[in-house]
Amino acid sequence: MSPLFDHVGIGGGQEASAVTTTDHRAGKFEAKFFDKILEEEIGGVKGHFGPINALAFNPDGKSFSSGGEDGLYVRLHHLDSDYFNIKL
Repeated sequence: MSPLFDHVGIGGGQEASAVTTTDHRAGKFEAKFFDKILEEEIGGVKGHFGPINALAFNPDGKSFSSGGEDGLYVRLHHLDSDYFNIKL
């Protein structure tokens, strides 16, 4: 959950066992963000090649990290100015 806005970040994707047998674009390996009051999707960030198992906002609300099954990587994502100007 964002420390600045009423936003929730989620991860996920398809089952890890199906990753090698399907098109990588079909796996939905992206972090998605929703307004927790309106329940509307407000955006998404691609970058993983496998299911996302962990996602957390930085306490300052300007970035988030995600970790998944695509290796030993934790990805740090900096949110751009568009995110801070979202009008619903």
